[in-house]
Amino acid sequence: MLAIERQRKILEASRRDGAVRTQELSAVLNVTEETIRRDLDALARQHLLHRTHGGATEISMAIHELSQSERVGRQASEKTVIGKLAAKQVGANETIVLDASSTALEFARHLPEGKSLRIVSYSKDVIERLSIRTDLELILLGGIYDPKGKRFGGMLTEMGIRSMRIDRFFFSGGGYDKKLGIGEPNPEQARLKATIMSHAIWKCAMLDHTKLGRATDHYFAKPSEIDLLVTDTEGGKFFAVKPSGGQALEVRDL
Repeated sequence: MLAIERQRKILEASRRDGAVRTQELSAVLNVTEETIRRDLDALARQHLLHRTHGGATEISMAIHELSQSERVGRQASEKTVIGKLAAKQVGANETIVLDASSTALEFARHLPEGKSLRIVSYSKDVIERLSIRTDLELILLGGIYDPKGKRFGGMLTEMGIRSMRIDRFFFSGGGYDKKLGIGEPNPEQARLKATIMSHAIWKCAMLDHTKLGRATDHYFAKPSEIDLLVTDTEGGKFFAVKPSGGQALEVRDL
């Protein structure tokens, strides 16, 4: 297969799925991973793809924010495990803030029982998912409603955050840079998350591997501010790591 034909197929896959992985493309197109990396680099130089760690994303994903329904279907299996692992960090009698990410929805599904938790979120979907639980105190932060993200935001939301103690903040983001940290394509969401970061005692980022190395416009969490990063690799391994120099611990007991 000629390079131009391979690259056409790669672009088709990225537009269909939003992101492509080097390992999977290598198997599907029957070429080496090094060949795929060269193809991805060539497409990135033409501004047709956005290169990420282990693959690439459709170029519009680096610029535009996806809706909540679009985000839920991407890397669903990875988000399920990441949410489950992050939920193991929860302690008894804590006030926990969840963002409006699709990974937070998976986290909510795995929240442990019997810990007398207060769950705070500005996500309509997160609160609705937890509404069947009788052992939780749920607080939905109000503000200006964004139907695309199914979430609230703005000054009223930030005022609500400032009025309470936050033991733990579990969140995701649009991309992660080793130096700049975690960012969002939406400046209002980045500002809200920065406010929560400044009030939370302990912070946990939940990012699937497609977010690693992805550029974003508005950064809200420096690596040194993150207590734990739960993520995965292209090969299907999951890790918990302290971003600012901590040793990555591979998680085997899922």
